[in-house]
Amino acid sequence: MRRRLRGVLPLFLAWGIAVPALYGQYYEAREYTRPEGRYLSAGILREEFVPRPGNSLSDSAAYRFAGIMPMLAYRQGPVELYLGYSRFDERGTSHSAVVFGTQITNDILVSGSRVAALVLPLMIAADYTRVTSGNLQRDDFNLATIGLGAGVKFRLVTPGVEFWIQGVQIFHVAFQGLAAGTGSSLATVGETGVFLPGVPIGEGLVLSYRLRLQTWSLNDDRLNYRSFYHGPSIGILF
Repeated sequence: MRRRLRGVLPLFLAWGIAVPALYGQYYEAREYTRPEGRYLSAGILREEFVPRPGNSLSDSAAYRFAGIMPMLAYRQGPVELYLGYSRFDERGTSHSAVVFGTQITNDILVSGSRVAALVLPLMIAADYTRVTSGNLQRDDFNLATIGLGAGVKFRLVTPGVEFWIQGVQIFHVAFQGLAAGTGSSLATVGETGVFLPGVPIGEGLVLSYRLRLQTWSLNDDRLNYRSFYHGPSIGILF
């Protein structure tokens, strides 16, 4: 009997040591969270801006262009600010386009853990789009919006990398500066990216690809346009 106890005792000791170690590893992985901080990113996006069906402007009077739009973004926690600017030539006339916006996102866990999770992003968003022309005969496109959105997001987090992919639908109220033009705007926003904390640049590197499809529908149908841009960005956490 004593011999049996002597043989079993080392097994119990080994089990007692191994289980806390395994539990500690599991707990550490579940509790890993991305470091708090902020990052600045720069991207090169492909932009398209065209009138929607039903826009009463003639082809010569409506804006219609496609080109490259550099974009800068600053993100800290749930808040993001972004600014895009481009210049283009249309029928021998120089134009410029500016996109400026902000969005505040609150992620609500639907299922999973901090390692792999399905998340419901809730968003408050506002943006401003201005397209100007050197042609004095053509009115500027000058619209601001504010709205609410919701979507779905998948997040995978480990100590070495964080991956996410999400899509959000935003419903806006749109208005034309101090003018009487009012209406609505719908935006579909998508983003996928990876955060690499082990890269020795700042506190890590963020690589992402984003897209945004936005339409405007106003009581003045001359302002009914569609904008679509997409492209890669690179950011540095600091």
